[in-house]
Amino acid sequence: MQRPPATQRPAAGAPAAALAETMVLFDWNGTVVVDADRARAALNVVLARRGIPVLGEAEFSVRFRLPLAQLFGRLGVPDADAPAAEEEWNHEMAETRAHLSDGAAECLAALSEAGAWLGVVSAASPAAVRFDQRSLAVPAVWNSVDASVADKFETLLRHRPTRAIAYFVGDTPDDMRCASAAGYIPVGVTDAYSRPETLRSAGAAHVIGGLDELLAIIA
Repeated sequence: MQRPPATQRPAAGAPAAALAETMVLFDWNGTVVVDADRARAALNVVLARRGIPVLGEAEFSVRFRLPLAQLFGRLGVPDADAPAAEEEWNHEMAETRAHLSDGAAECLAALSEAGAWLGVVSAASPAAVRFDQRSLAVPAVWNSVDASVADKFETLLRHRPTRAIAYFVGDTPDDMRCASAAGYIPVGVTDAYSRPETLRSAGAAHVIGGLDELLAIIA
């Protein structure tokens, strides 16, 4: 598939009106919401039900990598059982509360007010995303929400013509590679899943510790 042309960056200090030509799409877990503890607990429920040793915090930070089907396979879940394991993981995630990334509410509100197109592209289930939005009072700013996404590249590519300037904000190396390949400016968020150097080596143009740092990059 032909790679889209590289997207242009807005000029530093561009007026807020310039964001009318800007799209910012976000991964959900680990990006808009901080949920490493929730993800580890959900994963350990799935593993314990199958008699597979659970992961401690340090081991989780090293071994947890999406997509889930591949993660389950590495941890000893049979391929035939992977769909059921993923459904159980999503159910556990939807039942447990996370918390918003630092500055997320303020960042999303400011981007929306400035006219940016905002969207979610996530492997999380629709129920999990809805639960987080309600329980954490995430601002109702979304122009699009794509949940249960198996192939982020295809989804990002479909959205790419929406605006002239496009960013994708995620927390995994795969997020960075998919964003770059689809013609987005990749922004990596560091957390228990990925370290800064890992995100940069996967193509992140910017690496931030929380969404409170995002406006300085985009505005």
